[in-house]
Amino acid sequence: MSRIKQRFFIACLGLALALALFTGVFAVMGWGSLLSDVGSAVLYPFQWVGAKVGSGVTGFFSYFSDIDSLKEELESLRAENESLKSELIDAEIMADENSWLYRYLSMKEEHGDYSLCAASVISSSSASGEGGDYALELTLNRGTSSGVETGMPVVTSLGLVGVVVETGLNHCRVMTILDTSVSVGAVTTRATENGLCEGDYAVLHKGCATLKGLPEEADVAVEDIVVTSGRGSVYPYGIPIGRVVSVQANAFVRTTEATVQPFTDFSDLTQVVILTDYIHYVDGFESAAGGVP
Repeated sequence: MSRIKQRFFIACLGLALALALFTGVFAVMGWGSLLSDVGSAVLYPFQWVGAKVGSGVTGFFSYFSDIDSLKEELESLRAENESLKSELIDAEIMADENSWLYRYLSMKEEHGDYSLCAASVISSSSASGEGGDYALELTLNRGTSSGVETGMPVVTSLGLVGVVVETGLNHCRVMTILDTSVSVGAVTTRATENGLCEGDYAVLHKGCATLKGLPEEADVAVEDIVVTSGRGSVYPYGIPIGRVVSVQANAFVRTTEATVQPFTDFSDLTQVVILTDYIHYVDGFESAAGGVP
């Protein structure tokens, strides 16, 4: 053993003997409790610091444990929220489908002389206006395989949409009454004034069409209802077209014109009906021509 180690050992041994002697003397003199109190007083700061450190460490780990728990709860709430959103969307889709089915069946019941073919809009060509994008042309998911032919009227439960202008095996193309190439024989229900309802660039931005060719002295007023007259060979009598929102004179040709707001919303078409056959009426009376030509 080296000299330094020997000295360290002797010092430690001496310190231990001194402490034992010191403790023994205090105990013999009856000061053992005083020694205990002094020792407690000396050790108390160290015990307090140790307790606080231990509490802090426990709180530290508890904090992160709470964070993990909150994260798990948040993820669970997010998953539940997404599930509820999905269920809500499904419910809205089902409600829309049920509503459409009800209107379709009601139409069949109301118009026993119509042969109907339900169709979905798969694409559209539109023009922008004050109320959104108004469909001028539609592509539907029905074609010759479903008995669809050119010249057949297209409607919704609210009113007239347009006419089939082109067909394929499983699709067809429809021009709506807002397109300037479409002209529909029309009549007002209050005063039975006859004219032609046509697409018109002047009012297209409002999603409207124009009732033209009315006599200069025609009895047409705002709020009048306009329906198909049955004149021509395309549209049956009595399909609602829209409501008159303004009346103006055409000084150049000395006629009266009316702006018509269609009942059908051309900014949001998803489901329509094609009239594949019907009894042809003109101004409410059955025509000898009959049916779709």
